[in-house]
Amino acid sequence: FFIGNRRKLRLSLTKGEVIVCTASGNLQRSGDTTYPFSQDRNFWYLTGIDEPDIVLVITDSDEYLILSESDEIREVFDGAVNPTELSARSGIGLVYSQQEGWLKLKTQLQLGATVATISPAPVRYRHGAFYVNPARRQLVQRLRRIARNTEFIDIRTQLAKLRAVKQPSEQAAIAKAVRITTETLGELRTADRLGSFRHEYELEAAISNGFRSRGAAGHAYSPIIASGNHATTLHYVTNSGAMEQGGLTVVDVGAEVEYYAADITRTLSPSEPTKRQGEVLAAVRSVQQQSLALLKPGILLKDYEQTVATAMGEALVSLGLSADREDRIALRQYYPHATSHFLGLDVHDVGDYQAPVSYTHLTLPTNREV
Repeated sequence: FFIGNRRKLRLSLTKGEVIVCTASGNLQRSGDTTYPFSQDRNFWYLTGIDEPDIVLVITDSDEYLILSESDEIREVFDGAVNPTELSARSGIGLVYSQQEGWLKLKTQLQLGATVATISPAPVRYRHGAFYVNPARRQLVQRLRRIARNTEFIDIRTQLAKLRAVKQPSEQAAIAKAVRITTETLGELRTADRLGSFRHEYELEAAISNGFRSRGAAGHAYSPIIASGNHATTLHYVTNSGAMEQGGLTVVDVGAEVEYYAADITRTLSPSEPTKRQGEVLAAVRSVQQQSLALLKPGILLKDYEQTVATAMGEALVSLGLSADREDRIALRQYYPHATSHFLGLDVHDVGDYQAPVSYTHLTLPTNREV
């Protein structure tokens, strides 16, 4: 799988560029502790390696890995990186130390080669209000220091096109992540189990246990367990409130298998819905079934989303929440998001939203699964 991905990336370039990509680095949590490590998804796609600070180099004639700088104290606490295991996992035979690898790369770049790498993002991602991992930026800065006149090209588009087409092993990983998620939620959504939780974090812990016990690495993203009014915050991740025993709880979770994500949202209740809740449920189910019927090869996602928004506007009118199905203010108040995104190594995976849908395989959910 990883050998094939590297080969396809190499073939997508035509000028003999030297491809250089880096793993993510550990990020400080507090003091001398770090957050749990999460690999750069493009690096993982090309190598399958789950270690920080390693560099991948691909040329027309060879490919190799450059290890991070060794630190005896760090190895005592965190364990040493085993080059043999890296080779077995990635299919890359050559693994160099920090000094040897960068000396070889410097020699290759000084011969006038163009560098193909993943351009670093801004230090802070404004839309999501978070800081990005600095590994890519540090790699480019180091490359520019050792080869000042080297031309750089960005390979994000090539990698996105490759990752957008899911291979059988990727489909299997996603399917397993989805199955683990649905089985776990199915186990916990009964009235007896759901009624036993007094706080959101208790339900979160039970979901985490269900994921891990079924073979997942854990959560693909921060779980959302939002009871009562907390459910009106789309990305509520505090999960510290009390469970409203007579109310509704929104659960937005996904298991992670080999870095591939599931993403499933359910609204759960330990008791029978009220008359009004039943009306809303029927309206949501109607829009959902209309939406699923629209999905087919050749459809443009932007057209699909517009049709779904119109159906949602009609549902709001039927519920007495809007006087006009075209009222965008009311629509975005009750429906502030879209229905679709790509799924893969990232829970919001790479893909071309302007391109026609090339293939879908859908199974309509039962009423209980809505």
